[in-house]
Amino acid sequence: MQVNKTLYLVFMISFLTSGLYAQNNKYTAKEVYTLMCSKCHGINAEGNVEKSAPSLNNIDLNELEISLFDLKSGASYQSSGTNHDVMQHNMKVIIQKGMNYDPKKMANYIFFNFNKNAKSYKKNKKYTVSEIYEQMCSKCHGKKAQGIVSKNAPALNNKLLHDLELELVDIQDKTLTQSSGTNHDIMERNHSIIEKKGMKYTPKEMAEYIYTQFYNK
Repeated sequence: MQVNKTLYLVFMISFLTSGLYAQNNKYTAKEVYTLMCSKCHGINAEGNVEKSAPSLNNIDLNELEISLFDLKSGASYQSSGTNHDVMQHNMKVIIQKGMNYDPKKMANYIFFNFNKNAKSYKKNKKYTVSEIYEQMCSKCHGKKAQGIVSKNAPALNNKLLHDLELELVDIQDKTLTQSSGTNHDIMERNHSIIEKKGMKYTPKEMAEYIYTQFYNK
């Protein structure tokens, strides 16, 4: 029994001093994923139901990067609730271990190593307003533009076409003619992130899409 305790202590000391938790060590995205993320999300990013860890190998590259940026920045405009809180906690632990990483590099590693659509991925892909809404806008405003109260995201399916276009122009031009305050600032930030992902759209096209697809007459 004493031998087992001694062996255990030797193992723990060597483990803790091995450099795995050294604050200044630099790890690649592959190393961080293998050592930390895979414990919940799986070796092939297939997810783990028992740990309530979603699969990551079926998520678009842009969406992955946004989600990782969301977690790392401590924001909640992409996801919320218990799972999100757990993920943010895990993110803090990973950083405390000296395994800080760039969301873009991690997203690239996961997507190009585990996603079956990676081979056909086009870097400079042009997105339709439908794809932009489904992949980005719907996360806050809902799949049917009904709005999500917990995210302070207003419904868009009760607005007239002209009003929708004016609000989108307002956000794109960073003016305050239609809305103001915290929600408006969040919308401006989200819009700039969407554009950085190569998902540019005109207010007119997006307004027409939302109005024709979701408007409740």
